[in-house]
This record gives sequence, structure tokens and C-alpha cells, in this order.
Amino acid sequence: MLYNGGMKKFVIIDGNSLANRAFYALPPLSDKNGTPTQAVYGFATMLVKAIGDIKPDYIAAAFDLAEPTFRHKLYDGYKAKRKKMPDELAVQMPILKEMLRIMGIKTVEKAGYEADDVIGTLAKRSGAQNYILTGDRDALQLIDGATRVLLTKRGLSDIHVLTEATLKSDYGLTPPQIIDYKAICGDQSDNIPGVPGIGDKGAMNLLNEYGTLDGVYAAIDSVPARVGAKLREFRDSAYLSRTLATIDTAVPIDAAIEECGYTFPFSADVKNFFFGLEFKSLARRADIFADAGAQANPAQKPPCTVKTLFDLPSVAAAASEGGKRLAVFIGDTVNLAGGFATEYSVGTSYSLLDPGLVFADIIAALKPVLESKETLKIVYDAKSLKKRLDRFGCGLENYSDVKLLRYLVEDGADYDGAAEFLNGFGVPQPEPATGLLFIENELSAALEGSGMHKLYYDLELPLIEVLYDMERAGFKVDLKKLTELGDNFAKRLNALRDEIYALSGFEFNINSPKQLHKALFEDMRLPYPKRGKANSTSADILEPLADNFPIVRKVLDYRFYYKLSATYVDGLKKAADDSGVVRTEFRQTLTSTGRLSSAEPNLQNIPVRRDEGKLLRAAFVSREGNLLVSADYSQIELRLLAHMSRDEKMTRIFNEGGDIHISTAAEVFGIDPSEVTASQRRAAKAVNFGIIYGMSDFGLSTDLGIPLYKAKDYIEKYFERFPGVKRYQEDSVKAAKESGGYAKTIMGRTRRIHELFSPSYNMRQFGERAAMNMPLQGSAADLIKIAMLDVFNALKGMDSRLILQIHDELIIDAPEREVERVKTILRTKMEGAVKLSVPLAVDIGVGKSWFDCK
Repeated sequence: MLYNGGMKKFVIIDGNSLANRAFYALPPLSDKNGTPTQAVYGFATMLVKAIGDIKPDYIAAAFDLAEPTFRHKLYDGYKAKRKKMPDELAVQMPILKEMLRIMGIKTVEKAGYEADDVIGTLAKRSGAQNYILTGDRDALQLIDGATRVLLTKRGLSDIHVLTEATLKSDYGLTPPQIIDYKAICGDQSDNIPGVPGIGDKGAMNLLNEYGTLDGVYAAIDSVPARVGAKLREFRDSAYLSRTLATIDTAVPIDAAIEECGYTFPFSADVKNFFFGLEFKSLARRADIFADAGAQANPAQKPPCTVKTLFDLPSVAAAASEGGKRLAVFIGDTVNLAGGFATEYSVGTSYSLLDPGLVFADIIAALKPVLESKETLKIVYDAKSLKKRLDRFGCGLENYSDVKLLRYLVEDGADYDGAAEFLNGFGVPQPEPATGLLFIENELSAALEGSGMHKLYYDLELPLIEVLYDMERAGFKVDLKKLTELGDNFAKRLNALRDEIYALSGFEFNINSPKQLHKALFEDMRLPYPKRGKANSTSADILEPLADNFPIVRKVLDYRFYYKLSATYVDGLKKAADDSGVVRTEFRQTLTSTGRLSSAEPNLQNIPVRRDEGKLLRAAFVSREGNLLVSADYSQIELRLLAHMSRDEKMTRIFNEGGDIHISTAAEVFGIDPSEVTASQRRAAKAVNFGIIYGMSDFGLSTDLGIPLYKAKDYIEKYFERFPGVKRYQEDSVKAAKESGGYAKTIMGRTRRIHELFSPSYNMRQFGERAAMNMPLQGSAADLIKIAMLDVFNALKGMDSRLILQIHDELIIDAPEREVERVKTILRTKMEGAVKLSVPLAVDIGVGKSWFDCK
């Protein structure tokens, strides 16, 4: 907050300048109708920041008009070289002014004058402490004891506060000298001529020596001859330029400061405006809005408090009337709300706050409505709520999950919990259930507009039941086997530690990155990679050294075994219950591609590349009398690439049942498939999967350990043989850019790729790679989820249970008598999950352990 000496504070905004700054600082944004909106969004963001920093009593925004000003009449060339406002920005100006109208912020403009003149006039007669928010240095001449300039620099948040003192120290000029400076050296942006031949340095020298333009001409005979000659020749131009550069502070405008009051926090109308333009991050900031519920329905009473269990079932039933919708929020207390929420206006709202009520009794009383298939329950994080209710013998049927809705609609980072989620939407703390109704309304409408309605209702929402059941079932581990593995890993760790100490000649903490860096790169003087991050001992730093320095290879091996022992062996033993069952948590709302993740413990990250890591899978076993049945999609992303790229050669290979890696090797190396060696197939496999992820020739050369030119040759030959793939990648990037940065999967899942419009080349390259591979990775995620849901439904009535999904693999714990039927279900449902132009293929394995299934 800026100190103002106790005066009233007046923020005066240069509307065109801020809109222009926002337009070029942000990537393209648009509303659901395709109208550009980034200038409006950026303007609003800067305005909100200014309000928060300054806490002004008054605000006004000045705008230019399209018609000529008095300066144009004085000089035909004034601003003659300035480019016309881009159409994409011009279309946003009426929207921006409408936003200010809804905010109650006064806009001021005057025919024949520029916004600078309006700003200067408002500032000089305000009687307040003025803060001029602009990106135009012309305003610096207005600085005085009552006026500061907040000069926008880079982006939206870099603001430089200038007073008389800081102007002098930063620019070497006083406010009036700003005018005379332009009079001498001119201004290319406004096409102010100045004195030709005298530039920035010359103008500064003259003003430092003689103070003002008048002072310069009064002492013209003492000015160096060459400069003096130019000043004499262009005297009229200098004084015309001074007139053009001088802001008129006496514009005839009817805008008293008393008319520039405003209301903050903003009203519900502003929130609605933000939601209408899809400015969700602004709309959900609780700190910038008044209690929307109180404004939308000031007569609404606070939630009723239920104090007797006798009335609770009828209360819940009443709350769900008028559409059979009941919002249920269960935290430390229970809050219910029914009806249709519009800005928190709700038909009925009840809280269970009486400390005398027993939580278990509350759940029992609510059980009929929670388990009702007639009433739609609006909840946050349905899977977690189902687990909580299950402890009280209560189920949850027919629900909509706002957490899942928000994940699809906003494609953003996950919230830590319900409180943070509700706060992000600006929900008043006493009425969480009422807020859930409002949020569900908003997100459902946005879902329809995004085209993901089917994805939500047909796939993601019913998948909650599948994941809930999988978490309840868990995966049994052989604790004795884990202990044996742990003992073996411990012996290997001890041996590696001794070998590392022998090679280094001294002891140190191998697990300490700081000590390890000192040991390797300072004490032993190993060459540190030039491209590496300073003082790092990460794998990408150490791996290139491993072949030449045995100690580095042993350090990497030590880390591998340490992770196996600490993270997996010890971690799984701690996570297992008394019967040896490990239950992971499947997270549905975390990844940007739609893939599931696993946590506490993470069962999707079990090592598979080395034999020792694979042995961990031997510790995952079936239950007594059962077998594990594993079904893994074969090359799913490459099959999706063939389908989506429509590449004729790749499609034919899959349709003829060929080995895509052998066929690719034959194409790239120009040999018959029968001649392809194992190393050539391995190289082709790296190329195939590298293409999906947009791997560069440098990345491929590193991955395969081959020269850069050879990697480049591999990629070029690949695209020559599979031209449809190259065309698909180019079309994917083009489509994402034209849509405003969106990539889509086969199920319509969308991801916003902001990096496509980054000013950073590296970030734009990342964005292009994401635009290429997100449709493939996301479609693979959609496909395995479809298969999970179909398999789960097919298993109903059987004793077999789906217990794990990991990448493209499903695992079922099945009684031996049901194994053949389970294999048939897996193959049928997985291979028939979607219809592609190439067949889906599934590899199925059976065994007592996960390791045996491969």
C-alpha cells in the first residue's frame, strides 16, 4: 500500500495504454463465442492489483477517441506513423468499457483531446493524492507533490512508481524537462519532429547545461557550433514539438472527483460478468467480491440450525424438493442446501451445528436421502466422501462431483481440500452446501459449452465407483518375500558403499547431494558437465560420466538399490494392513492428460527396467485360491497415432499384424524386415516412441548413444517413410493455435496449452510438443478408462475383482474357476473399447504373482 500523507487517493487510469499493455503481454484468450478477451482480462487484473496496493477512494479511466485532436490540426504529421489498433484489440474496447460500467468506475473521454489531456486535467484539479496508472512516459511531466505515475513496464505486474525524486534519479530529468526533452530530440512513436540531428544524449546534455528549452535558446551562442546550427535551423520545429508534447491540463470536461467513487469489493454483477467471459480465476477470488449471496438475495435468512434428529429426514427431503437436488457438505459438521442456486440464493439451507448431535446419528438419519437414487446429491470429492460414509454403513448414490467437474472444465492444478476449493470460488464459509449448488450450476453450464458433457457423465463420473471399489479391494503383497528382497538389497547397498569408499579413498554421506558433489567434483576432480545446473548430482548429470568413471556407475547403482529398499520395500511393508493388503489411492483429478495417478503408496511407479526392480512385482500376489490376470494394451499410443494420422503405411502394418518396430527399422535402414537386428529394432522403437513425444535429434542421440547426425538422419528417414505422421503433427499444432491453445482427445477431453503463445522460444517449442502428443496420451487415457468401466460392469455378479490400473494395464484378482471367463472379458472389453482404423491388441498373462503374469 502506498503512503499518501493522509490525503484522499485518486487512481487515474490511462485506458488505452493499459488495454494495449494487456493485449500484448498475454497469450490470446477468447470467450465461448470466440471473441478475443485477453486485453479485458489483463486490464481487470491490473485494476484489481492497483486497488489492493493503493486502496484508492476514487477511480477514473480516461480513453482516447478515434477523431482528430487539436494536435493533429497543429501538425498534419502528428502520429502519422502509428499503426492502426489491431482488430483483435479494437473489438475488446467496448467490452472493457462495459466492464468498467458494471464495476461503477467512471470513464472519461473528450472529443478533440487525448486521454493524456483528460488525465492531466483530472489530476490537476482533484485536490487528492493522484496515482496515474499508465505505460506512456508522456505522463511523467504531470508528476508533482500531489501526483505520482505508476508506469507499467514488462508484463502485467512490473510497475515502477515514479515521484519527483525517483524521476530525477532514474531519468535525470524534472517533470517539466520531460516536455523540453521531447521538444529537442522528438518522439518517433508520436512522430514529433524535434530538432533533426540531435538525439537522446544531445538533448540530455543541453537540458543538464541550460535547464529548459528557453534556456537553451537564450544561450544559443555558447552552444557548440554544430549543435547550435541545428537548433537555429529548426527553432520552429522545436517549439512546435514542445506544444505537441505538452499535456493540456485545462480540458473542458464535466467530471468532478466526487463522481469517481466506486464500490469495492465488487458486486455480484461483476462476478457474473467475469464468469460470462470465462475469467474464472478472477471470478473466484473471494477477496474482491462482497457477499454475493447477500447482494443477490438480501432478504435470505442465515441457514437454519437443526437441533433434533427427529426432524432431520424430513429436512433433507424438503431441501431436495424443487428439482430433487440436494447439496451435501460433510466436514466437521454437516451442511445441506436444496433448490437451484443462483449467486448463492437458495431455496433451503440447513446446518447441523449443535455439538450435542452425534455424527454417526446424523449420518444414519441422512442415510435414506444419501442412498436415494431419486435425489441428485451435489458433493465435493465423491470418492473420499463415499469412503467416509462407508465407516458408518452408509452409501452414496446418484451424485455429481464438483471437484471432478472443475478438473474437466478448468484443466488446472488440483486443490488441497474442500476449504481451499470453496474459497477459490468465493463461497461464504457458513454456507458451503449452498456454494456447492452454485458451483455445480456454473461448472455444468461450462461443461456443456466445452463439449465434454459426454466425457463427464458417461466416463469420468461412473469411473468413481470403479476406483472406489479398487481401493477397497487393494492388492495383496507377500510380506515374507518383501523382507527377503529387503535383505538382499541391504547386502548390495553395503557392498556398493564399501566399493565407493574404496574408489574415492575416503568416506562421505552418499545420500547427501552436497557431500556427493564435493566428493566427486571437488575432491576427486571429475569433469562437471558444462551444460549442467551448478552443483547438481542428478541422474542427467551423472549418467554421461558413468561409462568413464566407475565410481559414478556405482553411485547410480547405490541410488537405485536405496530407492528399492527405502521407497518400495519399506514403504510397502508400512502401507500393508495386517493381512498384507496394500491399498493405494487413485487420483482422478491430477494429470493434464487425463491419466490416473496413484499415491500412498504409488503402485504405478514400480521399477521394471532392471531385473532387481522387476523382482518387486514378485511380491504382489493373488489372494488364497486366486490367480492374477493381467491384460496390457500393445503399443496403444502408436496405434492411436496410426489412426489419428491416417498414415497409410503405418495403418497397413497394424492391420496386417506386423511388428511396428521391425517394420519401422526396415523403413529407416532400407533393409528387408527379415534382416532387422535386435539393436536396429531397439533404435526403431526409440524413434517410434520419441516421435510421439516430439523428441529432437539431440534427445534421440542421447537416448541411443549415437552421433547427432545419425539421430537426425533416423528422424528424417522416418518422416519420409511415414509422411502422414509429420502432417498430423503439423496439423495438430496448427489446430491448437487456431483454437486459442486447445488440444483434444478422441473423447473430447481438452487441455489448454498456454505455452504455445509464450514469448520464450523454448516454452513455445514445449507447447508444440504438447499439442502433438496430448491427443495421443490423452486418448490412451480415455481408452483405458473406457475399458476399466466396461470390465468392471462385466465382472458384476462374479467374485473376481479389478484391483489395479497401471498405465495401459489392468490387473484382476480372480478365483481359479473364473480365470478363463475373466480373460475373455478382458480381451473383449479392452479390444472393443473404441473403434479405430487399426485393431487394438491386448497381451494377457496369468500367474500367482504380478511378476509371473509377464
